[in-house]
Amino acid sequence: MRLSRNRNSKIEFGIPKDIYDKLGSQERTIELLKMGLLSLKVTLLEKEIVDLNEKIKESKKVVAELPSEIESLQELLREAVKDRKVLENLLDKKG
Repeated sequence: MRLSRNRNSKIEFGIPKDIYDKLGSQERTIELLKMGLLSLKVTLLEKEIVDLNEKIKESKKVVAELPSEIESLQELLREAVKDRKVLENLLDKKG
């Protein structure tokens, strides 16, 4: 049996004949397998959507916190500049 996965690829695997008999026909078996694979794909895509939504939510939090982080870093930089000026003045007085 062959199932089309993508346009250019195929999956091949053997199915015992008794499964065909139990499910009614080869076509019915193939149809059920296709539905099962599509259901699996839908489930995986839904999980991926949930994961991406979580990442978006976390990214929005980070973006929301950026202004306060920038302000904090600017204050640290101002303090470092002041400290440098104080050190330069002290070194100039010693020299």
